[in-house]
Amino acid sequence: EREREREREGVEAVGADEAGGGGGEGEEDSFGAGQEAGAVGGKGAAADALSSRLAPLEIERSFGLTESALATLLDEEEAMAATDAEIERALAAKNDLEASVYAARADLSDALAPFASGAERAPLESALCETEEWIYDEGEDAPREAYEAKADALSQLMAVPRGRAALRAERMA
Repeated sequence: EREREREREGVEAVGADEAGGGGGEGEEDSFGAGQEAGAVGGKGAAADALSSRLAPLEIERSFGLTESALATLLDEEEAMAATDAEIERALAAKNDLEASVYAARADLSDALAPFASGAERAPLESALCETEEWIYDEGEDAPREAYEAKADALSQLMAVPRGRAALRAERMA
């Protein structure tokens, strides 16, 4: 019931502010419920990155905020959403790199074993160990680009034995 009372008081205070009244409870209490703002259009590029996952933000009540204060808060929300999306992309790249290390290690000991000599295998295994250690140490909170660069380097290292395996598979077909 207290919440309903506050909401009614906020609606009355906002109504007075909209009508040109000032200095009332609505100005002091910026959390009173109030005016309908409708859907917010014109989202920036930051929000577009998440648009496929998140429903559009619709503002039903502005809680006594001015249009400029509401716009500032919406911009901050978009920036936070963009930061969250980049963190998710970095974590996905980290997981992909980790999976690549494990897959390459398994391939070297199994499917690619005949295609990498002992002299070739030692530096490959060393690079895999170094990459794995980097993931859990220095790379724990690295940016997405760092994970992608490591994955590209790993892919280039594994290209020779994988190329030999692909060539043999073509000859056998």
